[in-house]
Amino acid sequence: MSTFATEQEVATELVTARRQGRALPGFPGRTPTTMAESYRIQDLAIAQWPDALVGWKIGYIAPERRASGEPDRLVGPIWRGQLHRGEDQGSPVEMAIFPAGFAAVEAELVVRLLEDPPAGGGWTAERAAGLEQELLFGIEVASSPIPDINSLGPTMVAADFGNNHGLVLGGAVAPPGAAPARLACLVDGQQVGEGSAERLPGGLHHGLATALGVLAARGQPVLAGMLFATGAITGIHPIGLGQHCRVEVDGGASVELRTVDAARRLSD
Repeated sequence: MSTFATEQEVATELVTARRQGRALPGFPGRTPTTMAESYRIQDLAIAQWPDALVGWKIGYIAPERRASGEPDRLVGPIWRGQLHRGEDQGSPVEMAIFPAGFAAVEAELVVRLLEDPPAGGGWTAERAAGLEQELLFGIEVASSPIPDINSLGPTMVAADFGNNHGLVLGGAVAPPGAAPARLACLVDGQQVGEGSAERLPGGLHHGLATALGVLAARGQPVLAGMLFATGAITGIHPIGLGQHCRVEVDGGASVELRTVDAARRLSD
């Protein structure tokens, strides 16, 4: 069983690598074996990160990769300094990745809460859908100092900020009563995936409800204005340094980014 000291050491090494823009050879120290341990490391890392929380990414955990009774979603923080408006910018947003670590892009439907949710648990998809909210689209940058983080499993992903390294946010989609918005993801002009919220296991609001429950259990406050990137509806698409990603919504709206080196960004 890990101790507070060892969890603190892991959190510090993860935060230091991210702040320096450098890769790690693997997960630093003893790997967490439970999601509870992972979230203790994440909370310790959050306490060290010099930025404000603006939301959370939500990631799906396949049945064979989670323990019986565990939630089927994990969460990781989205930081103010890594959130960028991308719609109608006229040029790609520069987004930092760890070139020697893990780097991918994901087309996302993003819920922005327009009210403070009630405190406590008991979240269901129906209850989450009843919150005042708007639905937007965007691109999540999934990048980590750990090259094989996704293959290591969800406990390592959760410990390292959910493998999130930023969000490019577009405009609103799918008003109430409209057909589900479909997104397409292109890398260097080639379409690599498409999909809608129907592709999310259990649905978008099941994922949101699960995330709200996880955060409530951890004592993490959720406030009006927070964003929830609800999952990779077109897949997880690897991306390299200097590559371009564009996410389009049926109807023409789009956002785009170009990747830059996290270490070089820090030195600029």
